[in-house]
Amino acid sequence: MSTAGPNSSGTQANTARASSISSWANPSNAASSNDSRATTSLSSGFVTHSDWLKVTNFGFSIPSGATIDGVTVEIEHSYATGAPYHPRDSSLMLVKGGTISSTDKASGTTWPAAASEAYASYGGAADLWGLSLSDTDVNATDFGVALSVTCDNTGKGSVGFNVDHIRITIDYTAGGGGPTVKTLAALGVG
Repeated sequence: MSTAGPNSSGTQANTARASSISSWANPSNAASSNDSRATTSLSSGFVTHSDWLKVTNFGFSIPSGATIDGVTVEIEHSYATGAPYHPRDSSLMLVKGGTISSTDKASGTTWPAAASEAYASYGGAADLWGLSLSDTDVNATDFGVALSVTCDNTGKGSVGFNVDHIRITIDYTAGGGGPTVKTLAALGVG
């Protein structure tokens, strides 16, 4: 098995999600770990979720014919405000062909405080997130991941969320390749 990455995204955007109450500011800040952050907040009186922070275009060049074995997503995140209200993932899904669709890998774990910002890992070397993925899928500019957040803050204060960086690692098995000219000649083909 071989590994590609971790790679950072080339494209970052806020993407509307049904019934959301907040959008992501500065989504391009999720492109690298540099203490500049994509941010959103959920206001008092609601228990719902944010829009999607959708990041794609990871620049993979997995060899043609390779078998994709697993996808690992790492998100460097923290909450800015609202510790008592359980700031956490609402939904975390892969983006294939530009469409958000995979097994939801959202964690129920409370995000760390800003002073303890850290990467959280999702998926793994043998986890395809419920998708069939090819080398062309993960090499495409419209492959990536989308994150939405939530909290428990009905009638309470605002909760702020920070995402400093999102990166992806692909584990794959190289393809055996097609028959060579020599092999074809031995078979009487060509």
